[in-house]
Amino acid sequence: MLRMFRKIKKRNILLLCVCVTVVLFLLFKTEHVEIRQEPNKDETSKASISDNLFNLLNELDITIHKKAPEKKIYGNIYSDKERMQIESYFSAIKNFTKMYEVKTICEIGFAGGHSATLFLRLTDSASYIGFDMWDQPVYENTAIEWVRQQFKNRRITLIKGDSTKTVPQFQGKCDIIHIDGAHHAHFPQMDMKNMARVASVNNLLLIDDCSKSWPAVLKGVEYLKTNDLLDNLNMHVPEGWIYRGAKKGWCVGSYKVKNQAKHMPNSFTFLDQTFCTPSWHGHNCEVYSSKPCSKLSDECFYSNVTGTLSVSCERWHGAQSVEQITWDKRVTSTDRNEEHAKSFNSYQFLPQHLGNVIEIGAGPFTQAQTILQGKTAASITLIEPMAFHYMTNVKRCFYKNGSFGSLPTTILSIPAEELSNTRKFDTLIMINVIEHVYDAISIFNATINLIKENGIFIWHERIWNNYLGVANSEHDREFQLHPIRIKHVIAKQVLSMFDEKYISWDTEELRRLQNHGVYFIGHRRNIIAKTLIPQHPPCFEQIGGRQTIIFFVSNENATFIQDQLKLVNNAANTKLIVIIQTNEFNDTAISNVLQFQKIRILISYQHLHNWKKEVTNYVEPCLFIFPHLTLAMLEGSDTYCVGNSGVTVILMGYSPRRLNNYDLILPAYVHMPITNQIILIWNNRNISFTPKIDSSKITFIKAKVNSMNNRFNVSQYVHTDAVLIIDDDVLISDSLLSLMLLRWSENIDRLVGISTDKRFVNSKNEYLVQGKEPSLVIGKTMLFHHKYLQKYMQDKALVEWNDKRFCEDISMNALIFKETKLKPLFVPMTAHSSRRNLPDIDGASIIDKNWLIHRTECVQWAAEYFKIQLY
Repeated sequence: MLRMFRKIKKRNILLLCVCVTVVLFLLFKTEHVEIRQEPNKDETSKASISDNLFNLLNELDITIHKKAPEKKIYGNIYSDKERMQIESYFSAIKNFTKMYEVKTICEIGFAGGHSATLFLRLTDSASYIGFDMWDQPVYENTAIEWVRQQFKNRRITLIKGDSTKTVPQFQGKCDIIHIDGAHHAHFPQMDMKNMARVASVNNLLLIDDCSKSWPAVLKGVEYLKTNDLLDNLNMHVPEGWIYRGAKKGWCVGSYKVKNQAKHMPNSFTFLDQTFCTPSWHGHNCEVYSSKPCSKLSDECFYSNVTGTLSVSCERWHGAQSVEQITWDKRVTSTDRNEEHAKSFNSYQFLPQHLGNVIEIGAGPFTQAQTILQGKTAASITLIEPMAFHYMTNVKRCFYKNGSFGSLPTTILSIPAEELSNTRKFDTLIMINVIEHVYDAISIFNATINLIKENGIFIWHERIWNNYLGVANSEHDREFQLHPIRIKHVIAKQVLSMFDEKYISWDTEELRRLQNHGVYFIGHRRNIIAKTLIPQHPPCFEQIGGRQTIIFFVSNENATFIQDQLKLVNNAANTKLIVIIQTNEFNDTAISNVLQFQKIRILISYQHLHNWKKEVTNYVEPCLFIFPHLTLAMLEGSDTYCVGNSGVTVILMGYSPRRLNNYDLILPAYVHMPITNQIILIWNNRNISFTPKIDSSKITFIKAKVNSMNNRFNVSQYVHTDAVLIIDDDVLISDSLLSLMLLRWSENIDRLVGISTDKRFVNSKNEYLVQGKEPSLVIGKTMLFHHKYLQKYMQDKALVEWNDKRFCEDISMNALIFKETKLKPLFVPMTAHSSRRNLPDIDGASIIDKNWLIHRTECVQWAAEYFKIQLY
């Protein structure tokens, strides 16, 4: 609809306050089919809101014009005909909201966001879901950013792709429906048919371009009438409104929806016990009586037997907003942790080692921080739908840097209801969580299945036996914050799955809050109980893609990797982004990385040694780490891993007799996509040299002193995690470099070399060219993590020893072995993955006849210095 308004030729500026009699006269001049008389309106209020609305739409037009100039804007003031359609929608929506609560607005065809702005402006708290092909991202991205900025507190969701395919997958219900997608072929009829399925019992239907000039649209309307899917429909076709030869028009009406209670199962099973589904009751759940929900009542979700177990996504998002505001404003580091600890008798019934721990509903501070004081664990997983918001906005968030102390940490920024994996944990913590969720039974079912047999369950929840589903007052913050209220019968069912170690129904904290509740520690019993519940539509934004993209991110690359993150986040085929830390995040890295909505999982750097195993718990791991992705790659269906733009190649030269080598190797490395940068150190102060090739990839350094340490003294220039130290008398192929990077990705703490560069150490710490088990890789070609560059240069004794010796590669081998207790990995060369030997004139091993003796001295010194055995 409103996308047309910005295309009409510029007219004289009209007064924004339109006289009511003029509006009624213009509406009277309109053709009507099945005309219904509209009720009287508050004209003064309408004019005021109308003026503000037009100003808002004009601002949107100006923003699009500035940020997407290729999208031509003809004028920012709407014509009288355009105003007629806006006023018609305006009246229809205002009348509808007087009678019914609007929770969800659904629109096919977001385009420039004009209609979305209108609908959001005319409703108080409704969420917006737009289905759009999104084939003009520069224009549309500008619009959605503006709309989200204007309506910061509203839930705005976009489902990108062909609406005839995405709407059938949508599981929610829509109160206001606007159909303004493709106007040709079968698309209008399919959109109208699909939207009929998701329409609420009380709904408002708006159809744009509903006139004889658009036969495909009228065919869709006829289909609705033929199949008895329309309750009513008014067609509006103003006289004289022609655009590109077509007469403009629109339809206003509603879908005919049968009683939805008939489609809802009247009962559900929870751990082998059957309960009635609200609003069913009776001995066999045979009686249906519905009570409406409102801003102060959850009665449509409430059962006097079980309490409120599930609420709508809109209700849950509202409560989450209150929760978010609560923690954003408070300066604290705990959430009643000490009070809960007292109620659990200081957790003295827990064992010393808790194994792999998961905390559901961690909040910004976690209860695990208190539970694990003085205890040990193997790892921790935190599930918190607002985790990344807390990390960026709550100053004292416990896991702010992406990890839980020194524990290997995985953070899942999703509701626990949407966790789908088969992993089992030794200990599960869930304290004061259920009242914050949107589907309690789904959480309980997932919780029980996540705990290993005989695993530990640490649980607290309040019990609401006297709650009736209604707020105490309009200022009842408890009601706003906690939509779920379970009764004792549900708690009893949960406890039946565990052997009790500790339980208390009456604690100082419960008495302070004047609540009933339970504090429980138990071991998971080896029993299976059946749970069959209606599927709740997911309440996180559903993204239509199917790809998983895994990013390896460090503090150093967090800034320049943003372009790749933005590309992937905006790609229609991206469903999920996983972030794997390569070091502990600082505040800058957190703010740069966690701004992208498709990031759902963050894995801390302590998991680097087993990242594939950890990732496999949630997604398929990838086989290769790419330096960067392109849009063409994002159209596939694979899981991709993205390093931080590939590898840094480090070269160091001294001999003027090798200068011709650089004419060959530098262009070759520059043109390899896998190389992010090339650092060339010239060690000879007596010979002037400047590379002939000019490339932004090349960093050229003239060393002040001639030292073999210089090849490691470059960490301040390195932007990637992977660095390749390579001599200037060889040229490695991009395929062999890719194989080395792939091998390194298996454990990025290890050193990787080429099989022909294997060297050996015997029990006497003698350096050998041949042997059984390789211990070293020579510096001719070695790949490792950039962090070892800094570790090496910070070790003054190590640097001093190597300053005038050719031992720096052996020392780097020893340093990495000391860190990992693991010897190097090796990659074989093949006909396609090779390394070309260039003239090695002036090589130290050729000039020095006692080379092996000197190398043995290096091995023996390094073994003694690091207190290691290299053989």
